[in-house]
Amino acid sequence: MYLDRDQMLVVLNALPDPVFVLTETGLYAGLYGHADPKYYHDAKDLLGASVRDVMPAEVAESIMEQIQEALHRNGLLKVEYPLSSQQVKGLENSAGPGGTLWFEGHVQPFPGLVDGERAVIWVARNITRRKQLEDELLEASQTDPLTHVANRRRLMDVLEFHFGAYRRYRHPMALIMFDLDHFKQLNDRFGHLTGDRVLRCLCDLCRQDLRENDLLARFGGEEFMIVLPSTTAERAAQTAERIRTHISTGVAAELDQALNVTISLGVSELLETDTSLEQVIQRVDDAVYQAKDEGRDRVVVNAAG
Repeated sequence: MYLDRDQMLVVLNALPDPVFVLTETGLYAGLYGHADPKYYHDAKDLLGASVRDVMPAEVAESIMEQIQEALHRNGLLKVEYPLSSQQVKGLENSAGPGGTLWFEGHVQPFPGLVDGERAVIWVARNITRRKQLEDELLEASQTDPLTHVANRRRLMDVLEFHFGAYRRYRHPMALIMFDLDHFKQLNDRFGHLTGDRVLRCLCDLCRQDLRENDLLARFGGEEFMIVLPSTTAERAAQTAERIRTHISTGVAAELDQALNVTISLGVSELLETDTSLEQVIQRVDDAVYQAKDEGRDRVVVNAAG
């Protein structure tokens, strides 16, 4: 036996994901499914409306492009996109999940015409949790687990990006490296757990002196680097001095007055003669060693090629 029309509608409306029928001019001609309000809003008010009337212009044009692409292919098209109910007229006050959601759209041609137009079936699957997990995994792969700043892998990716931008467009970039003075002695006297607390506190204090687009990263052990885009060595030296002063008093004030924590800092910038990242890294490393040789707790600039 076969299901009749009413029985088929019951089946379709029991589907967990929304199934839209969209015409090639962008009209919502049909809506089925989306039975779970934890994942979807009730979009029945969209029926008969135009994509261009209910969506922001940029979103609407993207949807129209996907419709045309699926029709042109005459086959399945998959697309991922973010959307919130606040962006869709008619859904602002409807019950459903809050915030921006991520969807995976399965778009394929409808077999036949709908009100005289070609159309597509658009199944929208909520993949927000998957996207969140992907972001969490990416963050974990790029973050130092102790200090929660960028790790060496993330640092090198960012440096490669800015080095390429400098080679092509001469966008300046400065680099600061710093190293904790007498860190082994601190660990020996107060213990490694206190040493860990010092590293975390140092990073928290350092970030207070940085801009949003600067990157603080753990280079290794008690060595850290700061990438400062659109910055010269002269300006970076001023930032380095602020950080040095902040650290020399801030760690003791935050953790324990008995902790005498200082850092030695090296500063350099990308130069026209640089053919690799290793050259600017070597310059800041040399500057740190010079700062230590000169008595520690100071900033040394090495801008020579």
